[in-house]
Amino acid sequence: MDGTVFPLFRLPDNALLHVLRSMEELSLIMFSLISNRSKTLTISANFKPENDLKVLYAREFTFELHLANRDGIEFSLYDRRLRNRSSGRLPIVDLSHFVFSTVQADQYRKIDELIEYKESKGWTARQYLLHFLDILHQPDVYFYYRDPSFSADSVSKTMKGVTVKRLCTYGEFEFEKTMKALNHPSEIWFDIDPFTSHESLSKCYIQNLDYLNLAKGFMVKLDDLLLMNCKNIGAYSRLREKHLNIYIRSWLQGQKEELEHVCLVGHRVYCGEVDPFNKEIVLKGLKYTTVPDDVERLFYFILVKFTEFPAVVIYIHH
Repeated sequence: MDGTVFPLFRLPDNALLHVLRSMEELSLIMFSLISNRSKTLTISANFKPENDLKVLYAREFTFELHLANRDGIEFSLYDRRLRNRSSGRLPIVDLSHFVFSTVQADQYRKIDELIEYKESKGWTARQYLLHFLDILHQPDVYFYYRDPSFSADSVSKTMKGVTVKRLCTYGEFEFEKTMKALNHPSEIWFDIDPFTSHESLSKCYIQNLDYLNLAKGFMVKLDDLLLMNCKNIGAYSRLREKHLNIYIRSWLQGQKEELEHVCLVGHRVYCGEVDPFNKEIVLKGLKYTTVPDDVERLFYFILVKFTEFPAVVIYIHH
């Protein structure tokens, strides 16, 4: 093979597609970036991730995708100019026109070291995003907003026309502007409470969402739950038994027709011990059936993990 070049583009179509489908996934992604023709061929190879494309908006603009074999690919755009040496945070920058200097790529458990090279295409983060959406056949997009240094206007320019299924936030951000910029995601996950007033928080609760996950900083009350227009809710709560009873009653009486699943983690810990709910108060006035411990009933729902402290977890299914 010394000095021999494999004539990939001269192969018949069927043979060429066979070669492409035999490539490691990361190699195929790198191949797609060579030219317009290589991109078209990659699309023809019908390469699709397992479920979604994660877009991490932070110090590095990162794309993550998970494969059917549980491997993952991470493709990052990186630039030292974006680092503030004194604080370690990003300076305010409009990523819609920014060209990163370095590309880093890695495929878990497949390569020993990550691939790093100088960005030579002159592409912005948006151009890479649109490229990934094309070669991956428009997967669901999960947007992780990790740094408040980016304004909603910058997000809007980068994500324009891209439908985001899930928004995950890890800091303060402009809720209404960001929701509009991301074409109103149907799922929202909050790691901390970014709202400065209960009025702005209420505007979030009344959104028609498929899923709303709230970190323990929210500690939702009965009034908050009654405001929510969500199919699935995951939250920490200090609800007492009588309030939980009122909430279940309102649900069963049809006041929450859209609700399908709720997971409330009760923060009721005394001296390190979990104080259980009084079942008689929670179920007062409700018709229910007690089944033996050895009877299992399976439900489909998104699993939410709360593992930072002992808690009472209640699952209620309509």
